[in-house]
Amino acid sequence: MNQSIKLFLLCSIGFLMASGIASAQIDKKSELFNTLKAKDSILFKIGFNKCEVEKSAALMSNDLEFYHDKGGITNSKEEFVKTMRNGICRENNPEKIYRFLVEESLEVFPMYNNGKLYGALQNGKHFFSPDKNMTYDKTNNYALFSHLWIIENDKWKLKRVISYNHVAKEINNDTVKYSVSEDILETYSGKYMTKTGKATISVKNNTLQLHAGEMVVLLNPISENIFAHPKAPLTFEFAKNIKGEIIKMVVRENGNIAEEVKKIKH
Repeated sequence: MNQSIKLFLLCSIGFLMASGIASAQIDKKSELFNTLKAKDSILFKIGFNKCEVEKSAALMSNDLEFYHDKGGITNSKEEFVKTMRNGICRENNPEKIYRFLVEESLEVFPMYNNGKLYGALQNGKHFFSPDKNMTYDKTNNYALFSHLWIIENDKWKLKRVISYNHVAKEINNDTVKYSVSEDILETYSGKYMTKTGKATISVKNNTLQLHAGEMVVLLNPISENIFAHPKAPLTFEFAKNIKGEIIKMVVRENGNIAEEVKKIKH
């Protein structure tokens, strides 16, 4: 375990043992809660969504440590800023992603040293989408985060970040299940070329299996040629040419066309 994380956990346990109880989160109408909520807004609504990286960087401690369950470890503010500018905020990025806070999830726990406030732990839930107007009830993902804020020279600075539990969200799917014959299913099987690489459609368990990158999922038939993702607001429609051959797969997200994927091999 990283030494900084170990120290952080030991300090937290020591505080609980000394106090005898777990410190409750502060009132969401309190000045501290709203101060740190405003900091979160600068970090993400301005720094991440608008890519004004220098404004979010101003809130970070120089020895920032960022632990991400998918992206690994970032060991300084300088490294974090470089990653942002070369990644999500690079010029003319065609794959821009926006972050949204699930506001009711936000919690703040103050941290004291001999009765003096020196920091706070901010926990919450958020989700990400290329759609600027995405809402939590429609999104297919979410993650949890913990931000350790420390007072440095009378200013709040983001010291440690843990971003974890990046998972697909269960989507309520009230569509009626549909039965498709194996002969028809076989016409959809084959290789397809997506924006990010090849995808494979195969027949399995009386339905279609989608294999794209690391994702392998069984699709739910909702009509003879339209199938739904079981955990995301995605549908896959198979289209024919005038000869009756399957030529492409139309992918829709929340009813809107996200991509038309050409079939390249039977």
